[in-house]
Amino acid sequence: MSGRYSVAIVGGTGRLGYEIATVFLDEFHSSFTTVRVLTRDTSTARAQGLAEKGAILKVLDLDDVAQSLTDAFADVDVVINALNVTAPTEVKRQVAESAVKSGAKVYFLSEFGVDHRENDFPGFDHHDWDVKRELAAHAREAARGTPTQVIAVYTGLFTELAFNVIGFDLENNAFTCFGAPSQRISFTSTADVGRALARLSTLALEPLTAGKVPDELRISGSTASFEEVRDLVARARGVQKGVIGSEDLELRKRALRDTPGSHVADYIRVLMGEGKLDLSRENANSLVNPAEAFWKWKSVVDQLTPSPGAA
Repeated sequence: MSGRYSVAIVGGTGRLGYEIATVFLDEFHSSFTTVRVLTRDTSTARAQGLAEKGAILKVLDLDDVAQSLTDAFADVDVVINALNVTAPTEVKRQVAESAVKSGAKVYFLSEFGVDHRENDFPGFDHHDWDVKRELAAHAREAARGTPTQVIAVYTGLFTELAFNVIGFDLENNAFTCFGAPSQRISFTSTADVGRALARLSTLALEPLTAGKVPDELRISGSTASFEEVRDLVARARGVQKGVIGSEDLELRKRALRDTPGSHVADYIRVLMGEGKLDLSRENANSLVNPAEAFWKWKSVVDQLTPSPGAA
């Protein structure tokens, strides 16, 4: 059966899902010969572009979620939930339930970000992470006693999206962190997330390696501090090193406790300052991509350094 697997990607035209689908189609299509992409609108340019690459488009009908998932997951080996955080919680529950009922051997939770297991916000954690924990527990309970392995992959910040937000103002060469600017932060590109999922899927499906894939794991494409990012920007642009402002970490954390409903970005910045987004110390990189044998992780240097010939 090796080399003839199937994958269904829910939310496959979204910001992350599109990159995951593209990687499966462009780089792993010889192993995953069937790639189904679930989206609400199959007529969009993104959906049609994936279809041209060989994807089988499936409508995610919000008026009949259960039936559309049953149809899309029939005889599928892997289900990847790439729905974003704003997608209805009940739909995500149904995705997990349908993945298990279909007999899929691997189900990836919609995580792909902060390793919220490390969070220390007693009584005031962000609602989004509370929901993720509830959904993970629900999926694992649904899969109990079945052949389906439920996997959570934590990736740190997305390399392409992190800069110019959460304290990085590259346009103005200005930086603001919570706590020490030397604290390191992990970044993983969205394409590398897709590659990691393809590799983990293969490992989990192959009998000789299935037992090596844990239910929860972290990957880290690249790790850098505010100081290192500031220095990279200065070198890449030929400008003076920007100023890094540092705000009191404990005060910012206390503000989260005292201000219910704070933006998730403020929580992330506290986690960055606490060192809980440094995934370089413990991760599954050697399992997923040993010694970069399968691909070269996109680094912060790659992201911030203009490619030759770029305007």
